[in-house]
Amino acid sequence: MVTARRRNAGYTVIEMLMVMVVVSVLAAIVYIRVGPTLERARVRGAASLLATDLQYAQTLAAQHRTPMVISVNVGAKSYQIASRGGVTVYRTRDFGAGSEYGLGEFSAAPVAVEVFPNSIVAQSATYTVGLNGYRRQVTFSRAGQIRVATIP
Repeated sequence: MVTARRRNAGYTVIEMLMVMVVVSVLAAIVYIRVGPTLERARVRGAASLLATDLQYAQTLAAQHRTPMVISVNVGAKSYQIASRGGVTVYRTRDFGAGSEYGLGEFSAAPVAVEVFPNSIVAQSATYTVGLNGYRRQVTFSRAGQIRVATIP
């Protein structure tokens, strides 16, 4: 009786394989459903961070009473906030593949914008961040207003 119980204790290899197949299929379904949501969250986070940094540039210009320059490197998918002439760099951000955002698209028109101490911008700017077809646009008006919008 004791030997019969030992022989029947545990799981067979086939039972374990079936469980692993079911768990793998469920994991694949979850990844397919949740993946786009996570990508959109990364794009929204990048757009929000960009808008916050534009406000930071306005604050720096007012505090130091000197214009700040926001310059974008589209190829590297990065930007920096520096004083006029680039003597002091206050912040550098990277949205490329090596960053936590890993954006596929980052564009700016124009690539350099000057923010004056009274929060007025030399010319309005439009920044676009995106990943796999989902894009957000950050606009910086000449009056210094910053707006984040979804691009249809």
